Amino acid sequence: MRRRWASVLSIALVLAAASCSKPSASQQVAERFMELYYSRMNVAEAAQLSSGAARTRLDAELRALQGVAPDPPSGEPRVTFRLTANATPSPTQAIYTYAVSAHTADVDKIAATLTLAEEDGRWVVTAFSEQQKSPAP
Repeated sequence: MRRRWASVLSIALVLAAASCSKPSASQQVAERFMELYYSRMNVAEAAQLSSGAARTRLDAELRALQGVAPDPPSGEPRVTFRLTANATPSPTQAIYTYAVSAHTADVDKIAATLTLAEEDGRWVVTAFSEQQKSPAP
């Protein structure tokens, strides 16, 4: 009986450790990008984590925002996100999809898909897209 209990405890510890493991380097960059771009609405810092088409898009957004006064902090919606899918097509590329929710009535939920690549030893967001999610019935 003790042996069986020890086996069950060992399996439980392994599963607990696996569920608490640190996200991959690419996922850490993806989540930092999501935090900066969606939750904090800080396009300039999000741009620092990007290259390629993503960087071009963010640079265009920054140019469009020049001279526009930011909304007061109380006017910003609280935005949350959660990972809904991920894929690793190669050791140097990763794709993450997040459900993004702005907790305000006038903003629809979206699905944001980020493509990351390892460039010069660091992970960067190379593309991202957004798709409006249908409201739940």
